[in-house]
Amino acid sequence: MKLTFLLILFLSIFSCKSDKKKHSLKEKTNKIGIKTFKVDDKNIKDSIVEYIKIDGDEYANQIWLINESNDTIGGNYFNSYIKDTIKLGEIARLRFVLTKPTIDWNSEMFVLLPYDDDELNSDFSNLREIKLDTFHSLKNDGIPHPELNGLDLPLNHITEFGLDFENSGKKRVRGIVVERGEKYNQKYERRLFFDESIYIQE
Repeated sequence: MKLTFLLILFLSIFSCKSDKKKHSLKEKTNKIGIKTFKVDDKNIKDSIVEYIKIDGDEYANQIWLINESNDTIGGNYFNSYIKDTIKLGEIARLRFVLTKPTIDWNSEMFVLLPYDDDELNSDFSNLREIKLDTFHSLKNDGIPHPELNGLDLPLNHITEFGLDFENSGKKRVRGIVVERGEKYNQKYERRLFFDESIYIQE
């Protein structure tokens, strides 16, 4: 199926394990931002790709496949649910949903967040050098969720957690939605980066 092939192709091209030659080619294209591409498939009108700068290279982050009715019918993207303004002393609740996985519907998803966002470089280039916190999916976070029983939710692709801020003002929340799993007896990992903000009122 062409759709499956496209997703596997995107995964292969934009994997974190891309070699230096591929990185050099991506650097020359200067595609930072949201770009639209035509797709040679009668079921898909456009492929919309979010390019961001990661560790000095262009990185295809989220991908949306759109049909002629402008409905999203595929791709690789997540939805974030974050209240943009809260009061000081209130816990900021965050939810990330891997709406369209790349690897498999049975893959595992989790979120990586720096303990101190001020330590994280603007292009995420020092991720391996700073302390990160891991927030597992609702399926694997070790917490019972009886209220979700029978709702037929993809708990392996939903992560929820809370953040407590010590002072007021605009706070940046940056991190990575990680999908990890197996396909065709091979292990894959796909990373989607996010940059959100929350305003803390006095």
